[in-house]
Amino acid sequence: MDIFNNLSSEEKEILFDSVQPVIRTYHKGDTIFYEGDECDYLAYVEEGTIVAKQSFSDGHDSIIRIINAHEYIGINLMYSSLPKYKASFYADCDVKISMYSFNDLLMLMKASTTILKNFLKAISDSAISLSDHIKLLTHKTIRGKICYLLYNEYLKTGKLSFKIETTKTDLAALLNIERPSLSYEMKKLQDEGIIENKNKNYTILSLDTLMKEL
Repeated sequence: MDIFNNLSSEEKEILFDSVQPVIRTYHKGDTIFYEGDECDYLAYVEEGTIVAKQSFSDGHDSIIRIINAHEYIGINLMYSSLPKYKASFYADCDVKISMYSFNDLLMLMKASTTILKNFLKAISDSAISLSDHIKLLTHKTIRGKICYLLYNEYLKTGKLSFKIETTKTDLAALLNIERPSLSYEMKKLQDEGIIENKNKNYTILSLDTLMKEL
């Protein structure tokens, strides 16, 4: 959800006359934000994919979120009483982000009800995304997790065919399963004619059957 959607060219020119985002670029493997860092900017992903990882006391990392182009980092922390990142964020490929200071965003929201409404919608979408991830992890079977993930992509895109811009290794980490287990279950779903998968492209061939696994 782009919080600057539905603004005319004239509105954008007036509003952004005194507000210029900081543009940053990163390469694959670069650290963008560290867990525990203060969040004082809203980051909008212009290009690329970012993975968010949490570190645990036993030394292992777990991917908790994958952020694609046209998504935000920090939108749920902007006016938090503890605005610190709960994970570290890494570039999964070449990445370009726009950074908006909270003061600039507050000024823009005061000047435009359209930006304010878009901002509130983006916060709601972020909360729903978090709820979906928690529900995904509560599935007891690997098959159930995969089907829930694919079903959510179908709901987000409104299409039975879509592209998931991340590697199988990162998908496995997101689902909290082993990479070979992901490949095994994916192959079974394909053999049963439920899905089709080639590289990062997925097609749900039998939506009814897939939904029975949820």
